[in-house]
Amino acid sequence: MKRRALAALLALGLGAPGAHAAAEPGQLARLDGLVRSADAGALPALLAAQNAQMAAAYPERIAYLHLLRRAYADRGDTAAAGEAAERIVRMAQAEHDALNKALGQLARADAAAGHGKTGMLAAVNDIDIRNADLRDPAFTAALQQAYGDAYVKLGQFDFAHSHYLKAQEIARQHPDLLDPTVNGLRLAIAKVYVYTRAADKVLSTLAAIGPDGGALPPSSAVRRFVIEGIAHVMQGHPDRGRVAYYKGLQIAHANGLTLLEANALGNIADSWLEDGNYVEAERAARAALPLALRAGDPATRRIAEANLGFALAGQGHVADGLVYVDRVVAEERADGSQPDLANMLIEKSRMLEKAGQVRQALQALQEHHQVAAKLAAAEHENTARVLHEQFEAQRRAIQIESLRRENAMKDAQIRKRRVWQLIATAGAGLALVLCGFVWRLYRRSVRTSARLRELNEELAFHSTHDALTGLLNRRSFRDAMVARTPGPGRCFILLDIDHFKTINDRLGHAAGDEVLVEVARRLRAAVDGRSTVLRWGGEEFLVHADGGGAAGHADLVRTLLAAVADTPVTTADGQRLAVTITAGALSLPAGGDDAIDWQHALALADAALYRGKQDGRRCAWLDVADATGAVTASRRLAPESVRRQDEQLQA
Repeated sequence: MKRRALAALLALGLGAPGAHAAAEPGQLARLDGLVRSADAGALPALLAAQNAQMAAAYPERIAYLHLLRRAYADRGDTAAAGEAAERIVRMAQAEHDALNKALGQLARADAAAGHGKTGMLAAVNDIDIRNADLRDPAFTAALQQAYGDAYVKLGQFDFAHSHYLKAQEIARQHPDLLDPTVNGLRLAIAKVYVYTRAADKVLSTLAAIGPDGGALPPSSAVRRFVIEGIAHVMQGHPDRGRVAYYKGLQIAHANGLTLLEANALGNIADSWLEDGNYVEAERAARAALPLALRAGDPATRRIAEANLGFALAGQGHVADGLVYVDRVVAEERADGSQPDLANMLIEKSRMLEKAGQVRQALQALQEHHQVAAKLAAAEHENTARVLHEQFEAQRRAIQIESLRRENAMKDAQIRKRRVWQLIATAGAGLALVLCGFVWRLYRRSVRTSARLRELNEELAFHSTHDALTGLLNRRSFRDAMVARTPGPGRCFILLDIDHFKTINDRLGHAAGDEVLVEVARRLRAAVDGRSTVLRWGGEEFLVHADGGGAAGHADLVRTLLAAVADTPVTTADGQRLAVTITAGALSLPAGGDDAIDWQHALALADAALYRGKQDGRRCAWLDVADATGAVTASRRLAPESVRRQDEQLQA
């Protein structure tokens, strides 16, 4: 409402007869100084000067619009910043100004992110292709930043980091650029390190932010402290994280940044929930809820209500907490927000299990499994399309480089003709030089083709393998099952690391990742190439044995349990962790493929895994089916080391 009213007032001001006043001498320079210093009065001053500045000559008008767009962006008003970028594009196009038209298009490229996962990357590629001959540092820096933002949305953080570094180097060489700034790019790089869980690099990058890299506006300052808090929590220091969160909260509150204030309080509530301090978690969540409602952001409001519900349940007020939790679950179910719904259901199940409401916890867990299955199906359907879009984006990037080389070669050819006219008597020598140049171009083309083949091979590998453990992933298993023909007996084994959340909570996600990698290595070594080991998701693995009978399958399950449980896992910082797993397995005889498909077999193995968890973990249940698909026997299995420990405890 406020934005629409402001737009209407501006339209009236611009259209009123006699409203234009001549710009004051030095006014644009003063406004530029306010924006660059992130002064709180920059946006009001810009709006007050709009009539005068828009009546000035074109260079002043376009410079003013760039300042206005930046001021809106600094206030977190992305819609108004996008409208200013659109005005830049229209004005520059009317004046045949290629540079400012391209800058305006880059500023609005983020809107393309709503059209598929690679929408923004395709938009930036298109701008790059159409402006292949632009060499202005303002464009090249903004282009590299836009590529970085696009790759962050795709989750390709190595590419994003590389482009941000290129933009940062250009910004260092040209400190007079309005956007991007060195400090703004440092903040973007720190965010990339958050996604890659490199907490030390996050903190060292944030520590480099200083007066030499440009002032951070209040919205960016809030994000800086929130990112710092997340890094401290990653390192296992929630108290330090909350100190940073509260700094960001103070800045957001002082500058009326309601949504960011609610987000900071949401992070504070999360940290108290992780610590088990439900009273403080409730206080932070209750403070965040009205702010989220005022900001009109449904996602932030749901986070606040979920945190409040879990905090109340943690204090024993389960019924009161369920009111908030169930409301969020119902909204996410209605909106089709499947990933958020899956997370809420698993947290609700844990909450109910802790409160002793086992039946309700099981119902939430069952719905979680249904949602997870839908997500897996959707992932399967979208994988080919996303990979195709990424391939098209990379192909366009290659076209850009080819266009630039073609332009460079044309320029070189023109220069060569002139040289040829001047030194016609040295034709033979020049011919040799040209032959050498063509040979160099040919060798460079060969190297480029080889690198493209390598990139395609890497893309194919990452589409079928888990990035952390290197194991095969769900997609590869589905493809293998579809292509498989019925054969000898087989066994499906689902394995889950016991109390893995406790490892993450107590030692941090870095230690959790080390445990996942080591467990994957042990499982792969235990099967010794005779079976397939996959990462099924989170802390869950799948082993598929093709061939053998029930007795051999039982031995394989015991081997897997012992491979993980017999030796503690040593982390990088020297801590020794006793890690065990629980398993559920289904053994099928020859011909069982006709009675039970692989999806049904996995469902039975998952049910056996659940019995193992109910049975105290550190064990496995093996169901044996006959050729008709009926389960004829169930056995509880455990490695000898675990059996001896249990006997000693009972004694």
